Amino acid sequence: MSYVIYPLQFDTAVHFAQAGRGGRLDEAGTEYGADALFSALCAELAATGEMDALTHLHERVAARELLFSDLLPWRVDAAGEMEFYVPRPVLRIEGTGEARTNFVETCSRATERKKQKSMKYLRASCMADYVDAMRTGAPFSSAAEFGMASLRQRVNTREAEPLPYYVGQFDFHRDAGLYLLAYVHHAEDADFLREMLIWLGLSGIGGKRTSGFGKFHIAEDEIVLDADGIYADDAALYALLHAADAPWQMTIAPVVPAAEELPHVKDGVYRLRRTGGFITAPAHEAEKKNSIYLIDAGSCLRTRIGGSLAELCRYDGHPVWRYGFGLYLGVTA
Repeated sequence: MSYVIYPLQFDTAVHFAQAGRGGRLDEAGTEYGADALFSALCAELAATGEMDALTHLHERVAARELLFSDLLPWRVDAAGEMEFYVPRPVLRIEGTGEARTNFVETCSRATERKKQKSMKYLRASCMADYVDAMRTGAPFSSAAEFGMASLRQRVNTREAEPLPYYVGQFDFHRDAGLYLLAYVHHAEDADFLREMLIWLGLSGIGGKRTSGFGKFHIAEDEIVLDADGIYADDAALYALLHAADAPWQMTIAPVVPAAEELPHVKDGVYRLRRTGGFITAPAHEAEKKNSIYLIDAGSCLRTRIGGSLAELCRYDGHPVWRYGFGLYLGVTA
């Protein structure tokens, strides 16, 4: 049993625009959920006829012996150290109050708080500092740039008259990308997952893959987490992953709770994400999936619920799944 980090470096721009987060064709971001990754792996294996590998993947995931995080940002700092980022917790942390200050400092702190609320990610090693800053009202910054969003003009030539349109894209910096954190129960599955990611990277992930978007490779050897760590952030991730007794458990993957787990969800602080998409099969036209609501990454529960692998429907004689198993970091707040 181990936790493994796979740092992914993108060779082309990506188009991750999720309708559940209000995304449009002309918008782009860095968010790519574990549910989308699992679907992409299944679709790639099915399209290439690797049915034994697909069965193996499904069996391991269904048994909760192979679990995924969302793809989360990483970058290399000026000193050459890899930084691994995690979602900002969806928590309202009660403050202890702050000393009265002059008007200028009060305005400055208010501005900093607005920036903190818009922050999506923070370094794994800065989680305790973030909680302390929220409690005391002190300024906190974990801002980092991973790349640049832009618009690319395209032309639709399928109609009688060619029409221009715009596609949002995100280009990662050379020293940045996204990483997958996986729970691996069987040691041999670390290599199995690595091979699948290499294969998937050739096809790409996200939208507009036929236009060359979303291609990647594994930037470094995978990192098997331990208490000592190679960098500050992977050591922090190991500690947070094993903090099962912390008062809050923040999910870093979407969760589809089972019926008996709903009372535990009610005690938490969470954000829902509606997701749908299309079913793709080599011999058929794309068909719209049933939509489902997920507990989104960054949500905080009082206990680590297992989640489920939801069966949305059956298509062409096989089930269509939506990944919803939780992977958690313990947060003390």
